[in-house]
Amino acid sequence: MMKKLNRLAQPVFLVSLLILLLNDLILKTVFHNYFTGKLSDFAGLLVFPFFWSVLFPKRTKEIHIAVALFFIFWKSPFSESFVNLFGFYRIVDFSDNIALVSILVSFWLLKQESVLYKVQPVFLKLIFLLSCYSFIATTREPEPYKFENEFLYLNLKNDSDKKIVIDIDFKFSEEEITFYKNQEIKTALATHKKFISEYGEEYKLVYDPSDSIRIVKEISDEWQLRQKNNIAEPFVLDKGTEQSIVLPLHAKDTLVGFPKDFKISILDRNWKPLKSYNKKDFFSKIENKGLNEFSRRESFNLTFGKKKEPFNIADCYGKWESGGKGDFNKMEINSDYFVDDSNGEVYDCSYKNDSIWVHYSSRKWYLGIVKKVTKDRLVISWDNKPDQVYAKSKKPTILAK
Repeated sequence: MMKKLNRLAQPVFLVSLLILLLNDLILKTVFHNYFTGKLSDFAGLLVFPFFWSVLFPKRTKEIHIAVALFFIFWKSPFSESFVNLFGFYRIVDFSDNIALVSILVSFWLLKQESVLYKVQPVFLKLIFLLSCYSFIATTREPEPYKFENEFLYLNLKNDSDKKIVIDIDFKFSEEEITFYKNQEIKTALATHKKFISEYGEEYKLVYDPSDSIRIVKEISDEWQLRQKNNIAEPFVLDKGTEQSIVLPLHAKDTLVGFPKDFKISILDRNWKPLKSYNKKDFFSKIENKGLNEFSRRESFNLTFGKKKEPFNIADCYGKWESGGKGDFNKMEINSDYFVDDSNGEVYDCSYKNDSIWVHYSSRKWYLGIVKKVTKDRLVISWDNKPDQVYAKSKKPTILAK
């Protein structure tokens, strides 16, 4: 086995491996430009088939053909489902296929007269491990390259009296992505050309066709990132709590609106639908009045439910009349006394939260639970009997407030 691995010490392979690791771990993070993207492809397409061909020398030709075919598939839109299934990361760019020339170089190197390089076994093992790591690092999404601080936020608050589940659908259709990308590319190219025509001489700038490639790639990268940040997983919002969600809307792309099928669904803890908001409902409900789907000035704020105002027993004071029968169908209340208007009797009363205690005698009392009180309507349940609905009486009160 170690004799077989000796070919991994081939100088061109080692240089390519070093370039691949350096580019993926450092250069892409620092520069993240057209050059670093192509560098990974050229180095990777030499290292990958060379490595596996050293392990399986009888399958050299098949390995190189398979790698070439898979790379063409990998860099095409047809691989989208495959990429999403395994959580890989890649940018669709047909110009990357130029790097296929590295596969030919790898095949040519392997067909040369076999040379046994004198390398210590420990270094061969290290080369083997670094090669395996480089293949994994290449397919990872570059974590440092994020726009979270430049994306807009949706601030959600639950003022209802129950725990709710929030499900946000913010996925752009393929038609919308194509439309917005073309719109952004056209605007970016026009702006770039205008800048060069106005300030080119001053800054010694000239328009180069590679500028178009760079602009298209940057916008494509941004849309790739936007799709990766798509709101997909539902989350729980406890009563009285808030949570901020990063929307896949870049602060600078004022040409991009909300998806046509944007939707926020509110569900209870058993996942039973309570309410939903489409795009129109959302902008009529948010607290930032005047904002629309193309606004980028501030975050969007949305509150679910209405915060319950603290109960105030003083709102029950006054004279009330009920159309029902039974005790206290006509009454008057103030802070210390209760009057039963049906017989004119006056009783002491006391309060605790939303409960009224009417002291009928030393051995008898009534308990009233206030269910609802407004300016001209009062609902009380006396001694756990059916609710009694009162309307504000226009007759003069007899008790001092």
